Amino acid sequence: MLRLNIIIVICAFFGTISCQTNQKRLDTPKKNILEDAEIPYLKGESQQIFDPKPSPDFDENKWFTNDHCFVVDKKGKLHWFGINNPFPPEGKDLYRYHPYLGHLTSNSATKNWKREPFAINEIEGTEYIGAPFVVWHEESNRWVMVVEQWREKRQLEVYWSTDLVNWEETKTPILPNKLWVGTRDPHIMKGPDGKYWIHVVATGNEGMKQSQVLRIRTKDFVNFENPETILGIDDNEWATLIESPFLIERNGLWYLFFTYAHRRYAETLVIVSDNPDHFDYKKNVLTTMFGHAAEIISYKGKEYITSCGPEDAHYLNTHGVTMAELGWLNQK
Repeated sequence: MLRLNIIIVICAFFGTISCQTNQKRLDTPKKNILEDAEIPYLKGESQQIFDPKPSPDFDENKWFTNDHCFVVDKKGKLHWFGINNPFPPEGKDLYRYHPYLGHLTSNSATKNWKREPFAINEIEGTEYIGAPFVVWHEESNRWVMVVEQWREKRQLEVYWSTDLVNWEETKTPILPNKLWVGTRDPHIMKGPDGKYWIHVVATGNEGMKQSQVLRIRTKDFVNFENPETILGIDDNEWATLIESPFLIERNGLWYLFFTYAHRRYAETLVIVSDNPDHFDYKKNVLTTMFGHAAEIISYKGKEYITSCGPEDAHYLNTHGVTMAELGWLNQK
């Protein structure tokens, strides 16, 4: 009987410890991703890196820049590709008249930008070329560009180049039956699954009329997987109100930058996630930054963030593309 009582006491003791341990687990707060994340910020002044107009005597129009991208070539030179157009002449509509895709190069990021011939010139063609993104396609040993074109309608297309100067168009729309008209502003990265991730802004995916960021996966830029929604904001019924997504991974967390242009034109939101397939707008907005259509580029040991626009004509439209060094605040 004594032995039985001892066993009962021991079981009760360890049972109490087990209950206390389980209670501690229940009481332990869940990981707060906003507290673990580093906060991006602009270091110093955001300065103009080049004038939007090709030259003072190019024509009589004012010019503007908008969405753009950067790429470093195999010799270490930095290239800029982006929307770079005159304000439209009489009889042309601003958001339909986009004939040029600008191309500039530099060896220093913040200065010494040299204007190259337009990467794409549609002045006698479709009169439209939209936001581009360029990456190196390892599998075919070529540069690939995803860009918005406007033929019978607006659509995403693929262009190829071996030298970043001459571009071959495909004229083949990406997922024409699965992407809402107006899907645009591509960002491309190679994901941990070995596929290229094309991020675009859209609405209508899976029947949801939200402002969305979609991911389209591909290996060859010929065959594309169905679009996945990685961010959805229930804010509209007819079109996406966000623009220009840019996704990076940093120390195990994922940071999605995008412009909420139809709320504030020069507002870039940053949402953090530990899952690159899902970003929660309601819970995980990390910070709000100044800038429109922000791009992030690492060059010669420093990281930079850019802004551009606005595209609507007024006296502030001449600042072109601006750049600032990007810093990260560690909260710990």
